[in-house]
Amino acid sequence: MLSLEPQRTQYDWNFRILGFPVRVHPLFWLIALISGLGAGDDPAAILVWVGVVFVSILVHELGHALMIQRFGRRAHIVLYGMGGLAIEGSDDPYGYEYSSSRPRTTKEQILISAAGPAAGFALAALTVVLVYALRGQIHTYWVRNTIPLFFADFQGMNVNRHLHSLVNSLLYVNIFWGLINLLPVIPLDGGQISQAVFTAQDPWQGITKALWLSVWTGAITAVLGMVIFQSMFLVLIFASLAYSSYMTLQQLGGGGGRGW
Repeated sequence: MLSLEPQRTQYDWNFRILGFPVRVHPLFWLIALISGLGAGDDPAAILVWVGVVFVSILVHELGHALMIQRFGRRAHIVLYGMGGLAIEGSDDPYGYEYSSSRPRTTKEQILISAAGPAAGFALAALTVVLVYALRGQIHTYWVRNTIPLFFADFQGMNVNRHLHSLVNSLLYVNIFWGLINLLPVIPLDGGQISQAVFTAQDPWQGITKALWLSVWTGAITAVLGMVIFQSMFLVLIFASLAYSSYMTLQQLGGGGGRGW
């Protein structure tokens, strides 16, 4: 969800994983906590949700970072607000960053963008393996007979309710959020992929086409978020992203026409 790296604060949590520097901005914890309030008034359930969001987004960004490294570049990770960012370049504690001067190819950009959701899907697959190892079942629930959601069922089994919540939250975040993130809306991963494809096909008008696709997809998703999911969260997020893409079009001078 991020496009720019947030400034450092004295409350950042810094650590390394798989050799990549990771910085967690305090606003990340606040947003994760607020989003978990829907889990009820059980503090343990809220903490489970926050933990799932942290692990899932970290895995997602690790997917991006590993692919960046695969193409011979350094990377560091920042978790902030409602998401995170895998940033090309090393993250030095003194503020010095190094990144390759060679621009990414279309193939590199597509693979780097797709690697994040792919890592999340892999985590979901491991979760499914865990469910069946515990002799549970995976069921599909169709929202308004349109959108599939997956959940684990441990009916008749002595499974801790917090483990049940952990498993289902992992499935929800890594499958549903992963699919949402692949929509061609800038700056989501799907938007980065569509921008790379359009620009490769049309270096002059490609960005305009990608932005128009982002506007319409964001607007339609916002409407569907209200009609199908009755989720004000989806409405606000995708309406704001659609508006942001439209304002970028205005700045580029591409808002007056169709751009196709």
